[in-house]
Amino acid sequence: MNRVEWDLHAAKFESLVCDIVTDETNGQMPRFVAAACRSRKNLELVDLGCGVGSFVKKFGHRFERITGIDFAPRIVARAKKRCAEMTNAKWMAMDVCKSADVLGTVADLTVCLNVITSPREAKRDALWATLAAVTKPSAHALVVVPSMESQLMVNKLGASADKIKAGGLVSRDGVWQKFYEREELISTVSEKGFEIARIARVYYPWSVDGLRKPRGSKQLPWDWGFLAQRAA
Repeated sequence: MNRVEWDLHAAKFESLVCDIVTDETNGQMPRFVAAACRSRKNLELVDLGCGVGSFVKKFGHRFERITGIDFAPRIVARAKKRCAEMTNAKWMAMDVCKSADVLGTVADLTVCLNVITSPREAKRDALWATLAAVTKPSAHALVVVPSMESQLMVNKLGASADKIKAGGLVSRDGVWQKFYEREELISTVSEKGFEIARIARVYYPWSVDGLRKPRGSKQLPWDWGFLAQRAA
């Protein structure tokens, strides 16, 4: 999705986009944040692909300095307005992949929620590289990505007929996105200079994907969420 298309989501972001911070059902995000911030002071947060600022609004009080970055100006404007009480936050409308050149290696926690999903491998590699470049050595990154295991479950139950092709690509609402299997994700993160400290399923309601819960099913769809520490 290009900048103009993403900007069109600004007014109705919450109803059009899966915002995992507010949509998750099993409380994983607070656990990740608590683990990243344990016994540490004066922390700096960088949110790569901040959307309308949901993570900053919910967890920003734990950080001394905050930077939220998204490539769509209207989205960034909404984030700034929603998080007006966070006077220690700055907001930047720019290409996430260029943010390391501007910020440098500053983050004690870098957050990147459902952003590394491009169908183009080169784009994904650039985003992973930016994640590493912004995160201080021995500091943490909190990342959420779509789960291929969840997509296969959804298709098997007949709740979706989304097309899947080689490379973990799924066509969702006519847009191809990268979905990750658990072991693939662990391997990818290791290759990018991180070690996963915690990984978990982050569940969300069927309705978030515009789906009806299959009759008799007790399962929910999920994303993979993980907290990883950058190598020293």
